Amino acid sequence: MRVKVLLELIGCEIELIHFSMLSEEVAYNQYDLVTIAHGVPIATAQSLVNEFHQDKVVLLAPKAEYGEQLNAFSELNNLVPNAIVIYPFFANKEISTLLESVLDLGSDNILLLPTVLLVDHDPERLAKIEKSLIGAHITTITADSLHSAALKIKQQEVDILLSDFSLLDGTGLEVFSNLKLIQPQCRCLLFTSKPNQVSMIEAIRGGVEDVLVKPINENVLLQSLHKLWQTELLKRHNNELVERLQDTVDALIEKDSLLRVIYKHTPDAIMLFERDGSVIEANDACSKLFKMQLKDFQGRSLFEMLGESSSKSIKTKIATLNQNRQFSCDLSLPQKEGGKIPLVGSFNEIDHHGEIALAVIFKNVTHLKEKEDLLLEAKDTLEQEVRARTSQLEHAKNVAEAANHSKSEFLANMSHELRTPMHSILSFSRFGLDKLTSGDFAKEKLQKYLSRIERSGERLLSLLNNLLDLSKLDVGKFPFNPRPHNLSNIIKTSIDDVSGTALEKDIEILFYPQKTPVIAQCDEEQINQLLRNILGNALKFSEPQSSIEVTLINQDDQAIINVVDSGIGIPEDELEHVFAKFVQSSKTNHGAGGTGLGLALCREFVSLHQGTISAHSNKQDGTTIRIALPLNISIPEMQNK
Repeated sequence: MRVKVLLELIGCEIELIHFSMLSEEVAYNQYDLVTIAHGVPIATAQSLVNEFHQDKVVLLAPKAEYGEQLNAFSELNNLVPNAIVIYPFFANKEISTLLESVLDLGSDNILLLPTVLLVDHDPERLAKIEKSLIGAHITTITADSLHSAALKIKQQEVDILLSDFSLLDGTGLEVFSNLKLIQPQCRCLLFTSKPNQVSMIEAIRGGVEDVLVKPINENVLLQSLHKLWQTELLKRHNNELVERLQDTVDALIEKDSLLRVIYKHTPDAIMLFERDGSVIEANDACSKLFKMQLKDFQGRSLFEMLGESSSKSIKTKIATLNQNRQFSCDLSLPQKEGGKIPLVGSFNEIDHHGEIALAVIFKNVTHLKEKEDLLLEAKDTLEQEVRARTSQLEHAKNVAEAANHSKSEFLANMSHELRTPMHSILSFSRFGLDKLTSGDFAKEKLQKYLSRIERSGERLLSLLNNLLDLSKLDVGKFPFNPRPHNLSNIIKTSIDDVSGTALEKDIEILFYPQKTPVIAQCDEEQINQLLRNILGNALKFSEPQSSIEVTLINQDDQAIINVVDSGIGIPEDELEHVFAKFVQSSKTNHGAGGTGLGLALCREFVSLHQGTISAHSNKQDGTTIRIALPLNISIPEMQNK
């Protein structure tokens, strides 16, 4: 691209042709120069060399760090040993000089000479200088005064003013001032016999190029004119080059703007990246596809974004690029929420600011994959329906069997739990009635029978209350009124509620709260019932003259309550199951008098408070029940009402 611009700046018409588009129909005789870039196949280069003389061939060398391309370029250089080689490190001036020498620019051109306005009041000197200028093929206009010079300026264009500083009716500086008003591009040489006078210094400051000293030497005069004219030609040439360069830049900017608009707004995702995967830039469609801001692509690797499988496929293709320097492959884009987007990537090797890079166009082929999936689904529809129907029947069978088993298990548990206290009530009632009928009014025996009847009745009442509470919880109609409460106060109340049982068994309940109050949003009645159940179990299965520890701490916005006993404990494989309905530990389900609903009800209470409850075996003896309650809970709107 740089060589193309430089050729345009020196007036050449350029045509860019990809080597794959060359054909026998190309009229090679209309071209004066051929430039071959590195990477063009040797066979193609050979056919071009056959059409041009070697001194009209220019080769563009690759960068030194591309060893593989340097080897291929050496073969190309051997094919055209007399060709001009342009290396990437050449400056623009060096390249322009080489191109001008190859094209012989200027050898057949007629030298452009200036038009000189000669002003001098001395007729003899005026004629002599005019003769010298005409002899050098310089167009010369003469004037002998400021007035006549002013008339000539209006009639003809002047490139250089050559004037005596002192005229009869003015000065050469005044002539130059008048000339610049009409023709601002003109140059000026003055000659004088007094070069050191202050006015001459002011003249030079005013734009006079040089001052010659009388008497005037012809060679010095022509040399000064030549030097001044060459400077002017160079300036004009530079201005022309700048204008042409500006036109080229404007055209490139316009073209680049158009391409940018197309690149930015095309519906296809386009990305430029280096061979190592580093992203150079991406368009808006690419930003939408990858769900990233355009600025976030900087510093990212395409290989990381596509995943291992797709990256490996691209790297393999890059390593084995063919002569066309392009390839396509199937890719997939992983999604954060799961799944992948199927893509087809079309890759092309490009030159990006002198560096080899790649451009890729991503095509989202999700709709094609969906159609393919629909065809496969249609093919297997009947088999899937049969499998689905079979699975439904098996599931319905399993659900029915599970429901039947649950019903049987529930009835068995209920019959057992109801029969045991009811049998005790009826048996001891008969014993008492028999004693009364026989006239045996022994107070101790009657008291024993009535005590047994009372305990069995309490057990039966507890079972019915627990069942009622669980049924209310299951249908969501259990009263739930959370308020901010000091948990230490609730725990102390629960300990007081079971203190009678603790006193009977001589068991000490120790409470260790943290120093600062733990305020939690909870239903006081439910937490009280929860703790009574857990403390009741701990008292029931602890040995007399032992102790139970209750601790309370605030940890990570949760109130942690631990109830630690030294009783018979729970086997490790049963720690989770003891919270199920009608389930008791194998160590406590014989003669303990429990219903198997207490811990199940505790779990429901804790769940209603959005907390957790778990059982843990102590290192020595006994069990620790751990309750974690959030200090603040989110209450559904209906429960608030």
